[in-house]
Amino acid sequence: MQFSIPQHKVTPSLLRNYTALVVQNNPDILHRFHIRWPLWLFNTPLHVKHQTASEVYTFILTDTATQTEAFGIFHLFIQQQAGISPSQASFGSFEIAERISHTEFSEWLTGIEGFAKERGINSLRIKHYPTGYNPSRSTFVRRGLLRRGFELTQSIENQFIPVTQTNFDEGLHASERRRLRKCLRAGFRFEEWLNPPAREVYTFIQHNRQLLGYSLSFSFEQLQMWLSVFSQHFRVFCVKDGDTLASLSVTVRVGESVLYNFCPADNLTYRTFSPAVLLNKGLYGECQQKGISLLDLGISVNEAGELKPSLKRFKENLGAKNCDKYVFYKTLL
Repeated sequence: MQFSIPQHKVTPSLLRNYTALVVQNNPDILHRFHIRWPLWLFNTPLHVKHQTASEVYTFILTDTATQTEAFGIFHLFIQQQAGISPSQASFGSFEIAERISHTEFSEWLTGIEGFAKERGINSLRIKHYPTGYNPSRSTFVRRGLLRRGFELTQSIENQFIPVTQTNFDEGLHASERRRLRKCLRAGFRFEEWLNPPAREVYTFIQHNRQLLGYSLSFSFEQLQMWLSVFSQHFRVFCVKDGDTLASLSVTVRVGESVLYNFCPADNLTYRTFSPAVLLNKGLYGECQQKGISLLDLGISVNEAGELKPSLKRFKENLGAKNCDKYVFYKTLL
């Protein structure tokens, strides 16, 4: 199925014509197209295939003339007549080239909605990546969705640390600097846990969450799959006291410019040391070495999904800035 987006005059040199394609249960179709930017991990064909959905549609905005280059991509998963993006990931949403205008995006959205209605899909729910990842594209997508009648049903503050040549310690609040010195004086060390046994990692995190009264948002099988299938993206870093784990985090290389501190957990025996400070210092250094410009610390919420001020304050004491993480929703009548 395909529908054409008509040409729109911006300037005489920017006359263009696009074709919107959609393919069912075959995200690998993207490999046929040239894409001028690296996709976020969660929108890559391999990750989409591992989000365990029985039905997924991949929408591609391409040039009509050659249909060899993608200027926009979007994956829509179907669950009980509802369309969601993503199915099982931190975010999905649209990835769109900067050359696409608001009018062209609106036309594409109109076609996607019409396609969904024809198949009895009654709603669309889109979870966008943190705006700090790409502020200009996030503003573009937000504006386009709101103009098409989507509701902004959730806007949660997300914390991140911009990675520069500056030493991590310089961005620390005095209290966290003291805790860092305490860890270093005690001989704690930061390191990557190479080829970590998934069961050990999961048990450590699960025990930490249980003591804090939290549940885990993923299963052991999911962690096992991430560490094996996506071993270049999902890596485990830790802080050790001798051979004892004081703190660890499952991190995700979400994109070339972003490292996500996805699932940190502490050995609560070491709570007075706050080894998470040393852990984040190590992750910041890892980013500097790999040319990563953003260390994502995620949202700061409790078990009920409500803001947890103490966690947000801790991240800000590490030098974190705030951005937004949006969820959009639209009922299709």
